[in-house]
Amino acid sequence: MVKNSDTRPQADSAPTGPKAFVVPEGWTRSPHRNTSKYAMEVAYGRHAWRGIYLNDGAGNGYFAPGWNGVRLARNMRVVQRATGALTILSLLVFGGWTVKTVLDNREYYRLSAEGVQVQALVQSVSTETSTRHPKNSDRSYTTKTAAVVSYSVGGGSFSGTVEHRSHSKDGYPEPEWQPGELVELYADPAAPEKIVVLSPYLEDRTSPVNGATWFLMIAGLAISAVPAAIYFVARSSRRKAEAL
Repeated sequence: MVKNSDTRPQADSAPTGPKAFVVPEGWTRSPHRNTSKYAMEVAYGRHAWRGIYLNDGAGNGYFAPGWNGVRLARNMRVVQRATGALTILSLLVFGGWTVKTVLDNREYYRLSAEGVQVQALVQSVSTETSTRHPKNSDRSYTTKTAAVVSYSVGGGSFSGTVEHRSHSKDGYPEPEWQPGELVELYADPAAPEKIVVLSPYLEDRTSPVNGATWFLMIAGLAISAVPAAIYFVARSSRRKAEAL
């Protein structure tokens, strides 16, 4: 009679089951039972609140010491208010910038149509430089040039200040003007102190709303959309957090 030579693992060497959920020391159980996708994301997702809430997968939630659903919701309310304020501020800044650009362009076209073209002599020049280095982008260098100019309109002599900003990624740009240089201006005959520098860019266009203003509007909306999106996520999450 042949004996059975089965050598399969015995019961004591069988694979173990899923690891049991262990409540961290000091954590308190939530009075609410929650099996929602949001609860699992808060418990195990990658976000700012990780390490505050855990869920055993069966709906039983646990909070880190000093935390509960109300406090978590309160913190999300802070995020909501901050991003809401940032959205409004961003819209106001870009909106104001766009409006100013349109008004400046309108004034330019008014002076180019109703004013007189004159040559102004640069008397003195001052400059300001600044640098921006956005994340994941090249460094940007800016030179702001302010020049005091003298000019004549209708037999009278006047002086004023003109400004220009130059940008470059290769270092600070040279000043736009130098003392002794001649600058083409448009001046208002009725108010000679109102002047604008002749702009080849605007000369080729007829509307105060052009590519530059459209760029400002689109950029403002795009930048404002980031805190706005966080605002709505925080608002939705705040309500859900109270049920954890």
